[in-house]
Amino acid sequence: VFRDFAPYVVRVLPRLGVAARDVDDVAQEVFLAVFRGLPGFEGRSSMKTWVYGICIRVAKNHNKRAYHRRERLDEPSAESADPHTPAAELESRRALTQLDQALAQLPEAQRIAFVLHQIEALSVGEIAAVTGSSKFTIYARLYAARRRVLGAFADRGGGFDP
Repeated sequence: VFRDFAPYVVRVLPRLGVAARDVDDVAQEVFLAVFRGLPGFEGRSSMKTWVYGICIRVAKNHNKRAYHRRERLDEPSAESADPHTPAAELESRRALTQLDQALAQLPEAQRIAFVLHQIEALSVGEIAAVTGSSKFTIYARLYAARRRVLGAFADRGGGFDP
C-alpha cells in the first residue's frame, strides 16, 4: 500500500493545506492510520478512495493544531514542469505558487473537493464516498471552488484552466 500510494499522498497533502516542511511527518501519520485501519478495510470503496479519506482526515487534524496556525512561512514550490528551460520552470513555479495561494483561501470542504477532483482525478462519486457527502453537495463545492480559483487567478492577472 505504501509503495502504491506514497507518491499520491505526498502530492495531495500540500494541496490540502499541509506546509511543505510538514508533508513527510503528516504522510507518516497517514500511513500509520492506513496500517492500523487495514484489517478493517471492507473494500466498499477502492483502496485509493479509502487512502484519500484518511489523508483528508489527517491533514484536517494537522491543520487544526494551534502551533500550525501561528506559523506563517512562504515556501517556494519544489515542483517544476520543464527542467530544461529556465523560463518554463519559472512560469510553472509561479503558476503552482499562485494555485497554492488560491487553494489556501478556499474553505476546507471546497479545497478538498477541488484537489481530489481537479488534481487527483477522483470522480464525484468517489469524493462523495470519501467525504460522506452527497454528489450534489460535491458538485456545488466544485462549482464554488472553481469560481474562487479562477477569480484568484484573474485578480492576479494570471490564467488558469481547471
